Amino acid sequence: MAADKKTREVQFTLNDEDFKMFGRYRILYTDQGRKLVWRQRITYLISAIAIAALFSVFHVDKGFTILAYIVAAAMAVVGIFFAESMVLRDQEKAIAETENSAERVHAAKNKIVFDEEGFTTYAAGDEQRFAYKDVKLVDLTDQAIYTWLSDIMIMPIPLHAFKDLKEMKAFCKWFRERVTECGGKVS
Repeated sequence: MAADKKTREVQFTLNDEDFKMFGRYRILYTDQGRKLVWRQRITYLISAIAIAALFSVFHVDKGFTILAYIVAAAMAVVGIFFAESMVLRDQEKAIAETENSAERVHAAKNKIVFDEEGFTTYAAGDEQRFAYKDVKLVDLTDQAIYTWLSDIMIMPIPLHAFKDLKEMKAFCKWFRERVTECGGKVS
């Protein structure tokens, strides 16, 4: 991380672990991700109810009906309690499956330059400018700094962009102060 009093610069290349980490963050901490998990839970619950209803309406052997009820109850419990881990596993699998496809977001060098009014991102020939006042949230985890620019646009800055966790935390503190001074939100 390069820094002087007026500008700071962060450079990094996103890798597969960053994409997985970011996907995990989006599932766990965004409205769309939480909706996806709830949709998974509801799907399992509806399926379990449908199985139970099916065997209640169409009577077969009593032992088989009881077994169907047990399977339906197990399906509901698994769906409710393990939906989050299933969605996260599916997300990692989807990333792995796109490894050699055109859909894959290929690693590219990223550079973010922070100045007095805002910051500019440079990645794969794309340049975008953002004002500090437009920041909605600056979230810090042990793996990255996540800058929320809207409800669906989140910019990650991974830990490996910094020397260590201490440097990342110091940078996050400076960034949050800058955003607050310029009228943006940090929480």
